[in-house]
Amino acid sequence: SALFVADNGNHKIRRVEVATGEVTTIAGSGTRGSADGVGEASEFRYPTEVAISADGSTLLVGSNGGLRQVCVAAPPPPPSFAPIVVPPSTLGADFAKTRGDASLPEGKVTFLVGDDEERIEHVSKNLLCVRSEYYGKMFGIGMKERDAAEITVPKTDLASFTAFIDYLCTDQLDLGEGEGEQA
Repeated sequence: SALFVADNGNHKIRRVEVATGEVTTIAGSGTRGSADGVGEASEFRYPTEVAISADGSTLLVGSNGGLRQVCVAAPPPPPSFAPIVVPPSTLGADFAKTRGDASLPEGKVTFLVGDDEERIEHVSKNLLCVRSEYYGKMFGIGMKERDAAEITVPKTDLASFTAFIDYLCTDQLDLGEGEGEQA
């Protein structure tokens, strides 16, 4: 266990390990002032009171400069995410599958997307079927969607669904990260 001490004359907050007596500075540069900062980059004016958060990351320090909240350590960096890996294009081979296959549906479909039912129009059903197992089943023989002119797609937004449909139709994945940028 540890004891936290407001070292008034040295303008620092110290941590004392009770078992060993080891003293470390956890906040305060030693210069009298009121600069915000993390840990030893912060400044205090004659600190008199200190309280620490349950997780040990934040101090509440009372001094002649008022009451301040100070981070003991810098917050962790934001999580990194694995990059999206776009597989090699199969568009040409998939187009070839549409020729002469009587099991594929004919025509185009309009998607009504999200709560506002925004439209994505004139999408080839047979191309969707050869590019996506999901659509292959949806527009398959005996399914009511096979002859439907419109399909409602709830619980998504237009930009995300448009990017998905565009990828199926072109093999280009546009994440909207910047003008002209594509994955």
